[in-house]
Formats: sequence, structure tokens, C-alpha cells
Amino acid sequence: MAVRYIHTCYRILDPEKSIDFYVNKMGMKKVGEMHFSSATNYFLAMEESADAPMLELTHNHDQTEPYEMGDGYSHVAFTVDDLEGTVARLEEQGVEIALAPKTMTVEDHDYRIAFVVDPDGYRIELLERGTMKVGEIIQ
Repeated sequence: MAVRYIHTCYRILDPEKSIDFYVNKMGMKKVGEMHFSSATNYFLAMEESADAPMLELTHNHDQTEPYEMGDGYSHVAFTVDDLEGTVARLEEQGVEIALAPKTMTVEDHDYRIAFVVDPDGYRIELLERGTMKVGEIIQ
């Protein structure tokens, strides 16, 4: 059986704010939409490819109160070439910085990390490209 990861879904309150955050601030591309009577799903990816993992932003039309994040949710992560520059650019655009860039050491290996927050309160981890060592999967 061939299994392939395709997307993660977030429920959002304001599609305009969320799409602006992920497209204009995080550099994703809007690759599709699905319209239902009670909800609209927006699909974003880092590249326009049928194989690219996506972020699905679901706007339930009747939802007016913020969603509960739950105890199990933590974050999604993106790699960036210049952590300090990326965080500075996001901060200039009014993005909340949850954790300023810092170096963390795990098993004698240093990696660079920061966290920002999207318009709905979801945490986004930013990892400096080439510093994460998890079986060398993040290059």
C-alpha cells in the first residue's frame, strides 16, 4: 500500500487575514479552494506541485468564536535560510514572535529555532535550514 502525506487542516475565523499571513508573510502559494454550503477550504503549499504537502485552511461560515487549540496541538514547522532575517521581516509586518531566534543544543548538535504565531493563534516553528539533525532529514 502506497501512502503519501498530503495536508494538515487548520480551522480559521478570517480567511483574508489567514491567507495574507501564509501567502504574503510565510511565502506559501494558494493552490486551490473548495466551496461547500457551510464551509470553504483554502489550500496552500510552498510550491505548486501535485506532490507538495499542503496546509488546508477551513473557514466554517457560521463560526464566530475562536477555536479551542486543544491539549495535543503544538505547531507546524518551516525551514528558512536566514532565521534572524526571516523573523525580523515577519516582526516588521506585525507578526507575533512567540520565541525569538535562539540556538538549542541537543545531543551535542546545535540548531537554530524561532516560533511565530498566525492570526488564529497557531504556532509556527521556524528552523534555520541545515541546522536540524534528525537523521539528516531536514536539509
